Amino acid sequence: MRLSVTAALAGFCASAHAFSDSSPFILFSTAKLAKPTSQDQLQSSSRVLESTKHILSSCPTNHYLLISQPNLNAGHLSSKSAVPKLSEFLSYAASSYSVAEVAGEFDVRSVGAYIRETCQLPRSAVDVIELSPVPSSAAENDELGLLLEQYKASAGNSYTVIYAGGARTEVPQTYTAEFTDSGAGHSELKRQLHGANGLRRQEKSDKKLPLFEKYQYFTPGIFMSLIVLIILMSILYAGISALASLQVSYGAFDKEMGPAAQKKQQ
Repeated sequence: MRLSVTAALAGFCASAHAFSDSSPFILFSTAKLAKPTSQDQLQSSSRVLESTKHILSSCPTNHYLLISQPNLNAGHLSSKSAVPKLSEFLSYAASSYSVAEVAGEFDVRSVGAYIRETCQLPRSAVDVIELSPVPSSAAENDELGLLLEQYKASAGNSYTVIYAGGARTEVPQTYTAEFTDSGAGHSELKRQLHGANGLRRQEKSDKKLPLFEKYQYFTPGIFMSLIVLIILMSILYAGISALASLQVSYGAFDKEMGPAAQKKQQ
């Protein structure tokens, strides 16, 4: 059931912006843990809580650190650079279990109470800590890394860590349209609407017009072409008429055989 760093965080990258009201869940331990009941990356908080109790029912370690951080979402865990210490601890963990999207708030305090009751551990062995809310522009979770380093030094080589999202303290931002000149924009929009309505009314009225009023059969281009054609045809007709009017006698092409023609030949 052990997952590498890439496999543990790949689910968060794939669904970083899938649900704005969900949060990730990560559990890792220095001991070999039981196999979780479900490996789905989208689960309800009650189902994840049931799987967590099933995994921890055998009391695998001597120390437990349960961390809750408000406003946490999968986008904050989508890269190693955002949570470098978490990636390092996952690489050294003997077992890990992660869910990219947990719908609803996961109650780490109920998990802490379950561990104390089931494993008969003192209160000092189970630490439930709530970190400060994650800001929207958080680039690196230094608070989480510092906490993990300190806990590793105090707990030794037998510990289990749960990191989950807490209650949301900020409302998701909604987009509001802004206009530099709202009056001009509204006027332009009204003109466009009136123009579109006028075109629709004109199209409806054109359907009732007669054929020769609805369509234009003689455009200016066609009319000018007809005028030029008439002029050229007139010139052609005048030329052909002039050639046809030429009259030449048949004798003009006969050879002269008289005395004048003989003198010319001599």
